[in-house]
Amino acid sequence: MAVRSGREAAVLLLLERGDSDLNARDLSGATPLELAVQSGYEGIVGLLKAAQTYYSGPTGAGSSTPTGY
Repeated sequence: MAVRSGREAAVLLLLERGDSDLNARDLSGATPLELAVQSGYEGIVGLLKAAQTYYSGPTGAGSSTPTGY
């Protein structure tokens, strides 16, 4: 819901909490990143891409559980 409504601060809070799934899909099959891109929310796209890099980066820097939106 935070991504869909363009609430960048809410997305950041959810990412910092680390209890959401970046790979979750809505009823149409879209991920949070896809929704942000489709809606033109550049700030949210950047946040989600950074979170994906952190949690799936080459060194495994983050938790093994993807976090999200």
